[in-house]
Amino acid sequence: MTGQGQSATVSSSCPSCGAGMEVDQAAGVMRCPYCRREVPMPASQASGWPYGAGGTGVPHITISTSTRTIRQPPEVIRRQKLIAVVFLVGALLAVGGVLIPSFWSIFSGSSGDVEEVAVGATARVKSFEATVRGVDCSKKAITKPDDPATSYDDSATEKAKGKFCVVSFSVKNVGDKTDSYPTTSLEATSPTERVLERSTIAEMYANTKGTDLDEPIDPGKTVDQLLVYDVPADTTLAYLRISDDLFADSTIKVKVS
Repeated sequence: MTGQGQSATVSSSCPSCGAGMEVDQAAGVMRCPYCRREVPMPASQASGWPYGAGGTGVPHITISTSTRTIRQPPEVIRRQKLIAVVFLVGALLAVGGVLIPSFWSIFSGSSGDVEEVAVGATARVKSFEATVRGVDCSKKAITKPDDPATSYDDSATEKAKGKFCVVSFSVKNVGDKTDSYPTTSLEATSPTERVLERSTIAEMYANTKGTDLDEPIDPGKTVDQLLVYDVPADTTLAYLRISDDLFADSTIKVKVS
């Protein structure tokens, strides 16, 4: 509540900023409390409003139903949007600058140290000593021999798309507990680092003794297995990668040709 001669907020809005106007009875004007713009008070309000001329001395009770609305010029809104977009793009570029090189180094296999060894050399992989003993790339097909224990011919042949390279590979568990060799890390590549396809069927036919690196190997035991890769006719098998896993910090590459 406001007494006579004091200011009160009314429902009239300022034509400049849209805020509710204050009534100054003594000055006979309505004044914006924010931009201080003044407009003459209507005659009906100047003479003892809101009770007419006989309302002098009666307290003025004003109920304002207007809500102050702050309107910003279009150029200010556009500037704010532009700042927000620039900030977002900058944040994305900053995150991308950190993540992209990390992912690239992981998937390109270029991170970490690379050690190159020759055929016959022994390399330590986890709790195993791994050795490539020889490579034979002269086969076009590998045949599973007939099992004499069966009454039928169960031989089978797998033909290469290019040529088969058979790698004589052995591992020895030099640790103190039974473990399986990380076969997923075995990767053959061409001289240009082209990954060569491993033929699991031909490999199964070649390993007649039924040895399997995936099976647990006891401490002190050595397992020999033939690894078979299908090498296209336009390239050669140059390296066999042996390491803890495909994303290892260090890589051992056996130069086989």
